[in-house]
Amino acid sequence: MSPWLKKSLKAVFWFLGLFLLASNLWIWGAGWGRVAAHPSQVPAHSVMVLLGTDEFVHGTSQVTGTYRPRIEAAADLCKSGKIRLVVTSGTAEHAYMMANHLRQAGVTCPIMEDPYGWRTLDSVLRAKAYYANDHIVFVSQGWHSVRAIWLADFEGLSASGYSAGFGSGWRAYQAWVRDCFAKPKAVLDRLNGNPLQAPMPAGEGNHPHR
Repeated sequence: MSPWLKKSLKAVFWFLGLFLLASNLWIWGAGWGRVAAHPSQVPAHSVMVLLGTDEFVHGTSQVTGTYRPRIEAAADLCKSGKIRLVVTSGTAEHAYMMANHLRQAGVTCPIMEDPYGWRTLDSVLRAKAYYANDHIVFVSQGWHSVRAIWLADFEGLSASGYSAGFGSGWRAYQAWVRDCFAKPKAVLDRLNGNPLQAPMPAGEGNHPHR
């Protein structure tokens, strides 16, 4: 390998590493102090957006480690009386199952299903389309909530997070590592105009949980 090629590859690796680090610091900084650990820190009459994740590893009966903590956190926050409306956002399966489990956990406030929140960016853009004048509370693990808050800031939303438990098992750590790479992707999406992944327009497709 030529010295020039070695130097070029080294420069590329340095650039990618710095971009990964800078993106994570930028997005974590946006959420610093804005992810509540207790319902008392959440504004009254907020709209909750419960961000979707799989309950089980695809094709198996193994739990993912992050789903149940999100349901438990969302149910606790709803029972505090701070939430006027819940949006379960993810795929159609995510939205329906999360709404079902919230009802089973004793949540009584209205629940809307967002079956087109296929990724965090979609969930944020769809929350803006429906609830632009409300305070939005994103419920997920803290490392995920800060990304939603960062995206919401660029959309001019009033937003904060409510932290679910980190989760159990190595799959919870796997999700955390994956999110470290999702943060640079969020920056690239921003530079690319924040394209929706789901085919449904942002202001269409939500429906009450049945």
